[in-house]
Formats: sequence, structure tokens, C-alpha cells
Amino acid sequence: MFGLHRPRTRSRSQWPDGPRRRSARRSRWRRWAAAVLAAAAVLVTVGALRPVPAGGVGVPTLVMVRDVAAGQVVSADDVELVARARGQRPATALTTAAEVVGRTASGPLAAQEALTPGRLVGGDLLAGQPSDHVALSVPVVDAGSVGVRPGNHVDLYATGSGAQVASDVVVLAVHDSGQTTGLGVAAPPRLTLALGPRQASDVARGLGTLEVGQSLVLAVRHSSPTAQ
Repeated sequence: MFGLHRPRTRSRSQWPDGPRRRSARRSRWRRWAAAVLAAAAVLVTVGALRPVPAGGVGVPTLVMVRDVAAGQVVSADDVELVARARGQRPATALTTAAEVVGRTASGPLAAQEALTPGRLVGGDLLAGQPSDHVALSVPVVDAGSVGVRPGNHVDLYATGSGAQVASDVVVLAVHDSGQTTGLGVAAPPRLTLALGPRQASDVARGLGTLEVGQSLVLAVRHSSPTAQ
């Protein structure tokens, strides 16, 4: 007696590729393509909303576009925002024009120079200093030869007597020489210092002992390993 023979069924891969299956595949591909395009659109939108400095990949850095003399007020046309690698910019470099415009150059500013707070004089010159500190400008001997810069800690001595008039004070700004007095003699370079009440009094007395044309002698202290 012969058993019943069940007809073979085709696997799904053996069924003819009919219009319904082709239509289903096209629908799936359209859904995938739409999802990919939507994701790309989101990325483009986010990138467009994020401020990107001119110059491509890097850290936003505010730089000078032209030379500006010491004592000149910096305008919006004098600066631009560019991208610079971290190793090619000071750690304290400014990143917005609002931090600069309207402030005064503490010394000559060169084109393409990255701007830092110490290179400008303004209302926030004493930012970060104790509330009882004042900013005082003093004449010094040959500041350029010792490479003093804003942020350095220095000692000051009176020429002639050699007496110390200030110890371990912070330099806020460096003003190069270049201007002349009424007699045609070049004025000495000056430092703007952050001084506490007692330090300011000592420096004022020290300046009072100087003769005409004399300046204070500058000594830069060794920076600590953690100093920036």
C-alpha cells in the first residue's frame, strides 16, 4: 500500500520574483535611504549651528590683523577669530572680540599675534587679583633684556642705593620704550604691577628716592613648575 505523498513546498527563495516582492524591496530601500538622509541632515544642521572659526580645524583664537601701537585702542577691525592648534597658541589666548574691543594695547601688538589679557589694559586689568590690590606703573631698566612678560613675578631695586622696593609682585603689562620726553630723551620702559597696599607704599617711597632719569632695576623670579 502506497503511503500518501505530500507535495514539496518551495522555500521563499524559490518563489518567483513577482511584482509584490519587488515593490516590498523598493519600499524597504526607500525607508533606509530616507533614514540615512535624515541623519545626514541633522549632522549638517548641528555643524552649521556650531560656531567654527575661520581657518578650519583648531582652537578658536583671537589674533591681530594689523599692527597696533602701544596706547592705541583696539577696534573690531583690528582683530579676527582664527583656528590654531593648541601647541601654537598661548593657554590664556582670548577667544571673543568682546574681550578686546575698546581696550588699550599695553605694548606694540603685531599682526597675527594671539591676544592674551596681559597685552591689553582695561577695566579687568586686575581681574583675578585680591580686591585690595592696585595697578601701578613704574619705570624699569632694560625690561626687554630679561624677557619679562605679563604674569611674571618680579623683585624691584632702586638704582644707586640698591635697596629693594618690592618683592614677588605680579606683572600685569609691559610697556616698551619708544616715546621721548620733552627734551628728546627716550623714556624708559615701564611695567604695570599688581600691588597690595603695603607694596604700593614701598614702591612709591622707592620711586621718590630716584633721581631724575633713574629707573628701578628689575629681577625676574624663577617660575614654579606649575606656572603657565
